[in-house]
Amino acid sequence: MFKFWRFTPVALVLALAVGSFAISYAQESAPKVQLPADTQALIRFNFRAMIDSPLAKKMGEKEIIKALDFDVEILAEMGFDPLKDIDSITIAAPGGGDMEKCLIILAGKFKADKLVAKANEEAKNNEDKVKIHKAGDKTIFELIDFFPDQQVPMFMMIASNSTILASTQKEYLEKAFANSGSKLANKDFSALVEKLDPDLAISMVTVSSAFPSKAIPEPYKAIIEGIDSIIGGIGIDEDVTLKINVFTKDEDSSKKLKETLDQGMAQALGFLGLMAAQEKELTPVLEFVKSMKTSSKEKMLSLEGKLPGKMIKDAILGSK
Repeated sequence: MFKFWRFTPVALVLALAVGSFAISYAQESAPKVQLPADTQALIRFNFRAMIDSPLAKKMGEKEIIKALDFDVEILAEMGFDPLKDIDSITIAAPGGGDMEKCLIILAGKFKADKLVAKANEEAKNNEDKVKIHKAGDKTIFELIDFFPDQQVPMFMMIASNSTILASTQKEYLEKAFANSGSKLANKDFSALVEKLDPDLAISMVTVSSAFPSKAIPEPYKAIIEGIDSIIGGIGIDEDVTLKINVFTKDEDSSKKLKETLDQGMAQALGFLGLMAAQEKELTPVLEFVKSMKTSSKEKMLSLEGKLPGKMIKDAILGSK
């Protein structure tokens, strides 16, 4: 059985944000929280679409809680039901050389006073792991070295009863909250965000200016430079489906990208085949890659794949 999330009293609700990926807005009289103006890459987890999907309903609420390893008692103390109170998790990044400045937006229905009280309690009892910073009338909690293999501190702000914000950089979190009414600076990216399918369980969009060019290996640099934008995501119904559209600068770039992806998937299949023979938990990944097909038409490349819901259910809960 897979164990996706581990809850401790310290982990608090932020573990939901960093463990799981709608522009979301705070409700009532709370200030609106939008994407930072410099956002050029986004991935959104539509938690409601996941939990309300036919596949999730087949698995059952109790089985999902068991599979995700929620600490129900601790969450109940904070008046929090993870399967009912989370709406979406959005990760937004400025791209280029600033990808480490990502902002995480957790939207839903929260009891902010209980969450703040619990965080303050943990800061008092675990001073080496939780520190408190003030940003105007808001409190920022700095989380240090309490996630496995955590390399950098994580900063969290409980902005309202409907929004929790987090970032790896305190200054970026403060700026994003202060400038929450700003519009997206990149018009092309803004137009793509509006095209995102709200019913997808996971959706993503990025423009070429978000790519960290210095980190791209030389053999692939020309291919990546031929990309204009990427949009698509994963849908969950009875089964799980993937559809990604890559828009290129010209037809030749689309053809070359297709050739590269096809070669990469062929190599991945060989590697995953060997790994899955030893690690049965990798079988769904192998089958998903097997299902993937690419097609190229003019200046657009499409990547599609499908994984049967039964295989996912068996992988998470075990076959019965």
